[in-house]
Amino acid sequence: MGGRIDRLRLGLFGGSMIVAWAVCTTIGVGGANAGPGSRGCGKATEMLSVSIDPRMELLAVVQHFTSWAEGGHIKSNTSYKHDIDKYFGDFPKHRVVDYTERLVDAGFTHDAPVTFVLHHSDPPGLALETPYSQYLTGRADSEERLFEFSCALRDFAQETDFMRFYRSHQSLYDTLINEVKSLLSGKAYVQTLEDFYGDSRSTYNLILSPLFAGGYGPTVLTGEGYEIYGVIGPCALKNTHTTFACLGYLESMMLHEWSHSFVNPLVDENMDAFEESRHLFEPIKGMMKRQAYPNWRISLYEHVVRACEIHLRDNLHEEFNKEEFLTYQEGKGFWYIGCIDSLLNSYQRRRDEFPAFSDFVPVIASRLARLSVSDLPSEITSFAGPLDGIFPRTDRVYFIYPTAIDERAAGEIKRDLENLGQILSGADIDVVVLSDKEAQSMDWGDKVAFIYGTPKGNCFLAQIEPGIPLALLEDAIEFGGRRYESEDILLITCMPNPYNERLPFALAVANSPRGLIGAGLRMAGRSEWNVDYVMFEGDEQLTSGRYQKQEGTWSVVSE
Repeated sequence: MGGRIDRLRLGLFGGSMIVAWAVCTTIGVGGANAGPGSRGCGKATEMLSVSIDPRMELLAVVQHFTSWAEGGHIKSNTSYKHDIDKYFGDFPKHRVVDYTERLVDAGFTHDAPVTFVLHHSDPPGLALETPYSQYLTGRADSEERLFEFSCALRDFAQETDFMRFYRSHQSLYDTLINEVKSLLSGKAYVQTLEDFYGDSRSTYNLILSPLFAGGYGPTVLTGEGYEIYGVIGPCALKNTHTTFACLGYLESMMLHEWSHSFVNPLVDENMDAFEESRHLFEPIKGMMKRQAYPNWRISLYEHVVRACEIHLRDNLHEEFNKEEFLTYQEGKGFWYIGCIDSLLNSYQRRRDEFPAFSDFVPVIASRLARLSVSDLPSEITSFAGPLDGIFPRTDRVYFIYPTAIDERAAGEIKRDLENLGQILSGADIDVVVLSDKEAQSMDWGDKVAFIYGTPKGNCFLAQIEPGIPLALLEDAIEFGGRRYESEDILLITCMPNPYNERLPFALAVANSPRGLIGAGLRMAGRSEWNVDYVMFEGDEQLTSGRYQKQEGTWSVVSE
């Protein structure tokens, strides 16, 4: 699979193909007394399996024909999607599609169907190998619904000869798996994980799904113990195929999803103590709910897991920038992650006193109970980026198009924004499209704006103080002290709302109106939204990064 890597449009898986490899470690995995940082060749072999699983692909194919695909699957039109449409085109009216749609309407989404299929053997048999958990039956409202779902999936797999489709893509699957294997070799991920938590699981699995957007961390309890999974979608598009070959993305997703298996049960065991900190949920409730974390318990899972993930990656890499990643998570609404990070520093220094993470979780619960939002510095509660911190802070975005340009160009930009609004509606984001003249008469103290304009083409943009190192000249953009005159220049950036610093504004500024067409979809790969600004010249990305933020001033760090 040659060629350059393009941006991937993400929305918001008897005979699995598994590749495993060995990493030598000094101490056998799973020992609570294994000290952090122990590395080398020794007594035990660490095994990590990577697969593209036929059960997950069967689920993904069925979901492809439902409304879940709008937000739960990648947006890119890949060759794999084309093959699915061609092979299964006569089966969208199969009863499993309608049944899956009804499950979506009932809330059996996200991790629930992913965990469900892992309780079965491979298609077409899909025999129940592990009894359904209370969690699954609760999500589906009854065990009978799960049995009916498995029966419908089994019928679909048999009638379509699903395994013939799966086997015909073996070379693609092998390529994707081998890319991941190459990137992850040489790092003791399982050893690092078990050293940190002072606990172990029976298996560690990474499942790649070419259709999925995002990832899930299912745990399945079998007779052999807890099997834990990271089920993830791709990070980018390479020609017409997806790829998972992004090391930072892989490590983050894998360690994050696996960590849920260790963290969630410990939060549950200590939930009475964590109830004392419930007051912390109210100021972040909207941001959490918009990211599918609807209550304090689930928000706690995510706060603790994200803090642990950052520590795990810091343990793996000497040059890892913890502060950058902590700031990024705070920008997405995880305001208390810095407090938890400080506690984890203490945990890692005091392992003689706290041999396992289970011993330390009560300390986290006690500290959060004494924390007040007023204790947090303003740079945490104010919007501080990055770009993908915008949508967690609102469920409505006002897109503002320029009118001080050619009337035809203004109409094209408006229609483009209306189309973008249709896409965002699938992620439950309400979009209102306004002209710059309409925006001038509105109160922006409680609103989030995404402003499109040329240097002198948007009268609303001209009246606000950007608060970032941006100057709009007569026929050019000056950014970070540099002048950009090319007609193909496009800057996409975020900034605090000048009327309410807790809310974000975003800008798409181009030197010519045509550069604004499609600007909202220019950055779609997950990693590309993890920045405060990005500058394009045509299809080439010139620069991107995060602002240096001191005393309310956002500036570009000199390269």
